[in-house]
Amino acid sequence: MPRRSSLEELRCALRIAEPNTKSLSRYLEETSEHVAVLLGVERAALEQLVGKPDREVGPKLEALLHRRAEAQEARRAERAAQVAGSAAEHLARTTVWHEGRAHLDPNILFGAILADVGHKFIAFHGGRAFEVRMLRYTLWSAGEALSRHDDLVVWVDAEGLHFRWKNGRGGLNFLSQHVPARDIGFGLHVYLTPPVQRPSVHRAQRPPRRPVSLGDEVVNMTLLA
Repeated sequence: MPRRSSLEELRCALRIAEPNTKSLSRYLEETSEHVAVLLGVERAALEQLVGKPDREVGPKLEALLHRRAEAQEARRAERAAQVAGSAAEHLARTTVWHEGRAHLDPNILFGAILADVGHKFIAFHGGRAFEVRMLRYTLWSAGEALSRHDDLVVWVDAEGLHFRWKNGRGGLNFLSQHVPARDIGFGLHVYLTPPVQRPSVHRAQRPPRRPVSLGDEVVNMTLLA
């Protein structure tokens, strides 16, 4: 039965391999089944390397390791983007509007919304009222410093992003930050839809009717309308 292998064992075998030996070939003879699973390739692709010197086998195994690492990083980045995107939607749903301010949940703002390092900035869109851009690193740094406050209040408005704690005795304000043109395509956008302001409808009051004379009595017809 072929013995099991691990990525660390494979890397160790590559480090100690010498060009004119066949140590990697012998290693694959014993572990090709499990190494194929680790690298995400067909077992036959590794069995073709058996019997060849390390100077031929080593570079091919290194290339397979590199390809595996790239695939893992792509999957990690995709998962991080999904997590951050879901957090942005959650943040938008939980936003509370008051007097033109969009109050945000700090646990979401400093949490999963920052999961994707591929995002250079976070843009908060308040309909036509404002757009505030914050560099991801700025938010991460603010979270490191402020998330310890249990009474932290956060809101965004046309003036920027604002933090208050200790009933307003502590505070921090960020203006919307400049994003370099090269990074403009690497942003996470949070759409904070403000409540619809419905115009109040005032019914036009009818002018009072002129009194009508009925013999000896005068009746105001507005009382009968």
